[in-house]
Amino acid sequence: MGGLFAVYHGLNNHIRLAVVPSRQQVAVLSSFHVTADDRVLNQKFNSPEEAEIAFYEAIEKADIHALGNIWSSDDSIVCIHPGANRIEGRLAVLESFADMFAQSPQIGFSISDARQTSTDDLAIHLVREEIELDGQLVSVMVSTNIYHIEDGGWRMLLHHSSHEPELALDEEFEEFDEFDEFDEVPEQPPVLH
Repeated sequence: MGGLFAVYHGLNNHIRLAVVPSRQQVAVLSSFHVTADDRVLNQKFNSPEEAEIAFYEAIEKADIHALGNIWSSDDSIVCIHPGANRIEGRLAVLESFADMFAQSPQIGFSISDARQTSTDDLAIHLVREEIELDGQLVSVMVSTNIYHIEDGGWRMLLHHSSHEPELALDEEFEEFDEFDEFDEVPEQPPVLH
């Protein structure tokens, strides 16, 4: 079985998690099928941060049952994996993770740049996920995780992850340096979404 550690660094709530599923866990998952019985929520999370740490731990451990404890029992939950279609409903979401676990090599996350806003019963977290496969950094994602209070604990309602655009703005716009000397600031276009 893999090891786990979670560390908060400074004001930006940088979380470092590294857990590797054993070959036995991966073999079990390859034949795993999510059923309606997986709706049993026997663990309560006292904060959305606690649920978020458990979410990434469950992915790193390839533990579908732990993941099932984090997601809401509400069938209106939504998950959007990077570059994939929207997945709706508890059963479909958990099956998507079971499929991912059966096909993925060792995975690790570094979570940084966490931004949070919340009310008494709803929390929205925006995070940057640095994803490692077999110890190699392979991708950076930007993700939105939404949690709510359900049966006295925090549960996940939505996970939406997208590839972070790789823009080298300084290099791409070097030829426009002469535009840095505007006397007036151009009006900002309206944000439409």
